[in-house]
Order: sequence, then structure tokens, then C-alpha cells
Amino acid sequence: MTKTRLYTRADSRICYPQLNRAFSSHHVWTTNLIKELLRKGHHVHVISTHETKIKDKLAQNLTYDVFDGLMKAMEESEEDYNPVKWERYSAPYVTYSVYQWGIHACDTVVKTKAAEKLLEMIKIVQFDIILQNIVLNECLYGLWEIAKGKPPIVGYIPYSPAPWLKDLIGGPSYPTVRSYAYLSIVKPIGLWQKTWNTVCFTVDDFIRHYYYLPIMQRFAEKYVGHTIRPLHEIEKNSINIVLLNSHPAFEYGIPLPPNTLEIAGLNAQAIKPIDGEIDIRTFLDGSKNGVIIISLGTNVKWKFIGLDKIKAVLLALSKLKQRILWKLDIEVPFEIPDNLMIVKWMPQREVLCTFSNS
Repeated sequence: MTKTRLYTRADSRICYPQLNRAFSSHHVWTTNLIKELLRKGHHVHVISTHETKIKDKLAQNLTYDVFDGLMKAMEESEEDYNPVKWERYSAPYVTYSVYQWGIHACDTVVKTKAAEKLLEMIKIVQFDIILQNIVLNECLYGLWEIAKGKPPIVGYIPYSPAPWLKDLIGGPSYPTVRSYAYLSIVKPIGLWQKTWNTVCFTVDDFIRHYYYLPIMQRFAEKYVGHTIRPLHEIEKNSINIVLLNSHPAFEYGIPLPPNTLEIAGLNAQAIKPIDGEIDIRTFLDGSKNGVIIISLGTNVKWKFIGLDKIKAVLLALSKLKQRILWKLDIEVPFEIPDNLMIVKWMPQREVLCTFSNS
């Protein structure tokens, strides 16, 4: 088995713009990468949607900034975010909506003070590597064009291969083998599924190249202040290494070039048992029949699900013999069963580590 390693000097400077939208899971995944770079002695400058909460001695070589106002803008754009309603949308419409979301985020981020500071810094500070989230933030690709010394670009996708991965690495989308991201099929089987899957990949390609990228091109050029190469040319020719948060054992086995690396499990670090959350620990330790954890991430807003559905879930959970810890971000005007504990936040990794065998 061939192993690929990225070698840099121990004192190298790494610029790390990570425009992660509202996806806290992306930030958690990349935080471990930042920590490892710091442990190796690298100087890392991070620009993110979240504060980089790395403290003590490990943070000596860390500087960071936050795209101010982006999270608020994204929360405001989610006023109509209703997963129950989205379930009825077609895959092409969801594709269009996701690209619209990216346009809104980029339009917001390039106007932030952090983006202005980054633009000036990249011109005068010699970075050895630019390591960047390349999901729906093409408006920042112009930084690669003006960066002092033209450092290598390492792009990462914090989930499995995106529908537009071929635009970065070449080759087809393999629509008869891998399912389209917004279709509720595991793998296309039969003529109809394979045909519809191919149509969805084609629609995505059309929207991205003829609607989304031209808008991002305008944002990128306005941001850097002058005309730059077409974004589709930049992403195809400038990214030296692509990192994917995926693993071949769980994916579709599509061919990948040597510079595209699957590194799933980066977030699987040694975790200390629950400490400080005494109520949670006591509640879960008292279970004689195992534990169930319900946490659907930051992008599922339960207020849009509806109290009638939450009541039905509560009734179903009350009939289980296990104890259930449920991350729920709203107040519930119903009686809570004895086997259920509702919290607005939980130390998810610590809980899963502590009770993985429950």
C-alpha cells in the first residue's frame, strides 16, 4: 500500500481559511487537523466562521480571525428552513437551493473585516501552504492568485466526494455507480434510477457552471479588486492536493488520482470521559438497559419540525426501556418521560466515547 505524506518545514507558515457555513461538524473535524499542525511546530493562521478554541501551550504558534457577521446572516437566512417541507422538493431544486445558500454566504463573507485583513495579509506574508475548505467558497479562490510566493494549495472537502469533484480532479462523475448527494437512494439500481441519477448530476453540472460559478467569479474579482482567471480553471489547475473526509470501505470505490486522499477518521481522537456534566453522567450511569443518544446536528432546527411531531417522538421514546439523552434546542410544553433527559447542548464526543458499549 502506498502512503502519501505532505512534508513541510517544522517552522513553516500555513494559512488556513475555512469558510464552513453553519456546519459546526466541519469545524470540529478540522480542529484536529489544526492541532496536529501545531504539534508539529508549524505556525498556523486560521480564518473561520467559528472561534478556534485551542488554548495553552499548543496555541503559541496559532493566530486566528473570525468572519464576523456570517453566522448571524446564515441564521437569518434559515427562517424558512423547514426540513419537512424540503422533503417534498425535487433533487434539482435542492441543488439550486444549496448553491443559492453558497452565493448568500460568499456575498456576506467578502464584506467582513476578517476578509479584508486576510486580503492584505496574503499579499505581504509568505505562507508555505494555503489549506482551504473548498466547499461553496469559490469567492476566496482569488486569494490564491495574489498570494505572495504562490504557495501550494491543499483543498479539503469535509465529507464524502462532492458531486462536482470531477471539476477538481478530472474524469466523470460515475453516475451509474455513486448516488447523487440529494437523492434518497444508496446506490442507483436499474435503468430508471441510473437514468434519473445521471440527470441529477447533469443538472448540478449545468447549474454550477452556467449560473453559480459566474456569480462567484464576480464576487472573487470584486474581492481582490481586479480580473482573475476563470474559477473553473483555477480550481482545476491550482489545487495540488485534495483531502476527502471519506473512506473507501464506505464509499463507492470510484477511481481517485494520487493527489486525492481519503482521510476519514481524522476526528477520531482519544477523548476523556465526561467531566463536569454531572447531571448527564448521573442520568446515563443509572441506565440498566443501555443508552440512546439523539443529536441531529446544528442544521436541524426543531422549531421547524412542529410540536405535534415532537409529541409523537416523546410518546414513542417513553415506551423504550433504555435511557435517552436528546439534544433539543427548544422548550417542550409536554411532560417528559422518566427515561428521557433533554439538553440544549451535550459534549457529544465525550458521551459517545464513555457509553460506546452501552
